[in-house]
Amino acid sequence: MIRLIVFLCVTIFPLLGSTGYAYDESYEKAVRHFKGREYRSAIPYLEKYVSRNPDPAGYYMLGYALYQLGNYEKSREYFDQAYLIDPDFSSDKVPAHAGLSDAEERLVHDALALSGAMKQMDYYSGMVRSSVPEVQRAMSRERTRQDLRTVFGESFGQSRLYTSAVGFFSSRFNKTYITAVVQWLKSPLGRKMANIERSGYAPDELQRSAEPADIYEKLPEERQQVIQDLEKTLCATELNIGVISLSLFEMLKGMQSQLGERSTMSSAEIETLVENVRGVPREKLTRHVLISLTNMYRNFTDEEVRAIIRFYATPAGIWFNETSRDAIRTAIGKAARESGEKIGRTLVLRRLAV
Repeated sequence: MIRLIVFLCVTIFPLLGSTGYAYDESYEKAVRHFKGREYRSAIPYLEKYVSRNPDPAGYYMLGYALYQLGNYEKSREYFDQAYLIDPDFSSDKVPAHAGLSDAEERLVHDALALSGAMKQMDYYSGMVRSSVPEVQRAMSRERTRQDLRTVFGESFGQSRLYTSAVGFFSSRFNKTYITAVVQWLKSPLGRKMANIERSGYAPDELQRSAEPADIYEKLPEERQQVIQDLEKTLCATELNIGVISLSLFEMLKGMQSQLGERSTMSSAEIETLVENVRGVPREKLTRHVLISLTNMYRNFTDEEVRAIIRFYATPAGIWFNETSRDAIRTAIGKAARESGEKIGRTLVLRRLAV
């Protein structure tokens, strides 16, 4: 019966064509709570809305709200519903359904382009791929390394990560804040910071940051304090740990969802492993971040760095910093889940073939 219902949805909905999406009171209330990041309040309205109107955007937002509240398994079901109804659905369609105008969506693209967000996501996706050696070793016995690279390449592709980031920014859209952010990023200091952020994730710059291990310790005490304040403002250490722990969780859960009883790790073991990652001592990682920031901002004066800190202490700066961090974690987490599911399906097929 479920398959029949899904078949009818897939068959009937394309025929609606220009009839549009049903914007009823439940939907409007859901969107208002969703945009305000009041996910718990948005869920009842979204559930009521999709029960009457199986709209892929409604299912997607419902899945996303549950995801943000930590209900990962249920959120995945609603994400799947969105794609079952509309196989070409992607998160960048959510802004249109949620009422964002073209001009507002362009502000999102402007902020992401000016800030160099893609470079950051490329960097963190590379970090995730290099942090799962056990998966790589296990897969090397059943698939070639090239096959594994293909799996990661498909899931962590720039277009997918960027689409996810745009959808996330759109879900938290605040015109006042994002306009202020874009204006700041276009200022001389904003451009200088954005340029250094983009180049800071290039391979040669990352290599540079790894060479002089004592460069931070050699700084004058006042400069050290400025760099420490910048690290705390940007929450760089916590972002690194957050990306790795969430991605590890999503990848392992993705594999487990496909392997079922064949999985070598229980849910409890996965949770324990992820908690161990979250509990890693901060001192060593923070020191590495401070060294990287010292190199990246070596051509900035103390006053310029303080001006950057002041901007990120404004409501617009706080919004942009938090939204950027969460967008990166969400995009990388989704890609990790997809990679885990692909790897899990491959392992199942290989074991069944033996």
